[in-house]
Order: sequence, then C-alpha cells, then structure tokens
Amino acid sequence: MNRPLAMSPSTRPRIRPALLARLAVLAACLPGGADAGGTGPAGKDALTELAPVTINRVRNPGDLPYAGFLQSIRHLQSYLPPEPRVLDLRLRLSFTGLGEAERDAYLPDTWAVAIVGDTFDHPVAVERGGYFLLPELPQAANEGATIMFNAQTRKDYMQVAWKFRVAPGQTLAYADFAKAFDEVAFVQKNIPLYRINLRDERLARFDGLKACFHPGGGRIEIDGQPAPTTNVGACSVLRFDPAIAKAGQARIAFVGPLDTVTLHETVR
Repeated sequence: MNRPLAMSPSTRPRIRPALLARLAVLAACLPGGADAGGTGPAGKDALTELAPVTINRVRNPGDLPYAGFLQSIRHLQSYLPPEPRVLDLRLRLSFTGLGEAERDAYLPDTWAVAIVGDTFDHPVAVERGGYFLLPELPQAANEGATIMFNAQTRKDYMQVAWKFRVAPGQTLAYADFAKAFDEVAFVQKNIPLYRINLRDERLARFDGLKACFHPGGGRIEIDGQPAPTTNVGACSVLRFDPAIAKAGQARIAFVGPLDTVTLHETVR
C-alpha cells in the first residue's frame, strides 16, 4: 500500500520570525486590516465608488485582424476561375443566435462592419442579409487595424457566400445555374490543404440557389412555370435538377422585388 509521504523536520519550510513581523506590518497597512482602526469598507479609507459609465459596444469575440483576414480573402480570390464567371465572392456576417430567416432579413439601421485603426474608422457598406465586400486599405494594414462588428459574431470566423450574376430582367439560364457548381469546384480543388483558414470553403457543399426578395416577397419560375421551391422567410430555395440542366435551354426567372441570389449551402 502506498502511504502519504511524510515531511521530515529537515525538509519542512521554515518561516523566519523577521519575515512574520514584516508580513504583519504589511497586513496592517491594507484597507480593512486587523489593526487599521476602522479603515475597512465602512471606514474613512473605503474605496470611492466610480461614477456610472455608458458602454457603447459590448466586446465581440468575433472581431478579426484586418491584415490577416484580407490576406486570406486574397488567397481565395486567386483560386477563382478566369472570366467570364457566373458567381462573385461576398463576405457575410457570421451571426450567432439568429435563425436562417432572421439572418436573411437582417438590415442594419446603423453601422454593422467597420475597420478601426489607431487613427481612423472606416465603416463598410452592408447589404440586406449581412453581405459585404472588404475594401483594400493600406493604412489599415499598416496600423494593424481590426474588423469590428456591431453584432455578436462567431469567433475567428467569417462566412463566405457565392452571389449569382443575375441578368437584366431578373433571369438566369439554367446552364449558368449548373456552371456555378463547376466554378465552386474549381476553387475548392485549388485550395491547398495547408490553407487551414480556408478549410470551410474547401469542404462546403451546395445543393441549389436561394433567391431573397424585398418585403412583399416574390417567386421563382422556370420557363414561365412555378418552380418547386422551399420558402424560408422572404427567400425561396430552388434545388438543382441535373435533368433540367441536361435538357438544354431552360431559363429561371425571379418574379418580384429581387434582392440577392446566392448558392444555397447544404446543412452540415
């Protein structure tokens, strides 16, 4: 049986009397010390309460370093296929605590994204749904600026979205719908495994498109007929059908006050 180790007299720590005396003096000097003569919380030396302050912004663990994140976006853009393309990259706020319909309807009534350095603040335009582009600001990189969000967002993460280039008249060839999957596959194939910060983009899977409309709503049609869609709030999700793409010249129409059309990511 193992026994507790006993400490021999020779190995026990010894506290010298002089040290004890110094500790006693220090204790007496502290507020509320045993010999402080009533200088505790109710005494004359009690700490004065600070005046109330107004906190304009709760700390957001989702804030990101500008220079490092801009470099990641440059890498991702370098993997895009050559023009002409049917998709463009967009960034999106990585909301916490909001459902899909709430995220799609999000429209800030004040600033939502800002790049903040030592000597400047640069608000970034944000579209409905939390979509935005990150501007190139040499001064921000030089000052070690931060991308700040006026909403609670995921830590060390920014969502990437793929936005369709919709033709005038709010139409999209079904062949371009199919081409969008090829473009994303091209990007994912070119992302090296060592780009750990682009892992989510490399592994993302998509199953259709999502068309979001302004208040009042809208619908999706294929060759003039109502398309089989799933509605999420003011948005409609259309799953990709290879048979329609193979058939040839089908055309998708977005009927109503259209806002944004993006690739719809499969729920992981």
